[in-house]
Amino acid sequence: MRTGLITKTLLTLLLLCCAAAARADSDYLEEKALMEPFYGPYNRAVYAQLHGRLDEACELFAQAAEGARTMQHGWSQQYTAMISLGAAYHARRDFRQAERYYLEGMAEYKIMHRELGTAGLSGLGRLYLDRGQPKKAEPFIREARDLEYKESGKRGDLTKLAAAVSDLGRLSEMLGERKKAEIYYLTALKMLAGYQGEPPIHAGLGAEQMDSYPIILYRLGDFYQRGGDAAAGARYLAKALAAFDRWGGLEARPALKARRLEYRGYTLRALGRKAEAAAELKEAGRQYRLAAFKE
Repeated sequence: MRTGLITKTLLTLLLLCCAAAARADSDYLEEKALMEPFYGPYNRAVYAQLHGRLDEACELFAQAAEGARTMQHGWSQQYTAMISLGAAYHARRDFRQAERYYLEGMAEYKIMHRELGTAGLSGLGRLYLDRGQPKKAEPFIREARDLEYKESGKRGDLTKLAAAVSDLGRLSEMLGERKKAEIYYLTALKMLAGYQGEPPIHAGLGAEQMDSYPIILYRLGDFYQRGGDAAAGARYLAKALAAFDRWGGLEARPALKARRLEYRGYTLRALGRKAEAAAELKEAGRQYRLAAFKE
C-alpha cells in the first residue's frame, strides 16, 4: 500500500516537472519568435560586416532597427542596431550618414539608459575627430573613456580602454594641450604593455574606427617628431612600422585593411620613405573605395 502511494507521488511530481518544462519550452519559443524581427537581420548584418560586405550590413542593420521597433521592450536592441548602422557607415567613410544614425541611436541611449554602453559615445566622438571638430568630439570622448574604464575591468581586456585613452590623446593634441596628449598616448601604450608578445588587436564591430596598438605607436612617434624630439619620434615610428608589418589577415575586411594601409603609409612618410608612403596611401584609398563600393 505504502509502495503504491510513493509510486503515485513520484508520478505526480514527474508529470508536474514535465508540464513545467513544456511551459518553459513554450515560453522560450514564444520569446524567440518575438525577438526574431531584430536578431534575424542583426546577426546576418554582423556576419556581413565582419566579411567586408558593408553595403549589405547597412541594409540589414536598418532592418534590425525596424524589427526592434515592433518589440514591446525593444529599445535596447534598437539602440544597438542604430549604433551599429552608424559604425558601418563610418567604416564606409560616409560621415553624413554615420552621424545621422549615431545621433538617432544616442537619442534612445539618453532617454532610456545612461549606462547602456560606450559604442555610440566613442563612435560619435571619433567621427568628430575625423572631421577635425575637437570641441564637438570632447564630451563624447570623455564620457566614453569614463564608461569604458568601468567596463574594461569586467571584461579583463584593455584594448578598448587603451583606444579610448588614445582618443583623449588625439583630442588633447588637436586642442593644443601637448603635455596632456603625451601622457594619454603613453598611458594607452602602457595599458597594452602587460600582454605577452604582441598586444591583441580588436577585430570586432567598430574596429575600423579604433586606435589599435600599431596606430597608437604611430601617433606617439609622430607627436614627438613634430614636437622636435627626432630621436624619440624615430624610435616609436620604427616600432609602429614593425607592428603594422605583423598585422595581417585582413583580406576579408577592406575597410580595416585600408585603415592599416593608411596609417602604415603615414608612418613611412614620417620616416622619410616618401615613395613607399605614396604607394601605400594610394592602395589605402583604393581599399576605402572598395569598402564603400565606389570602385
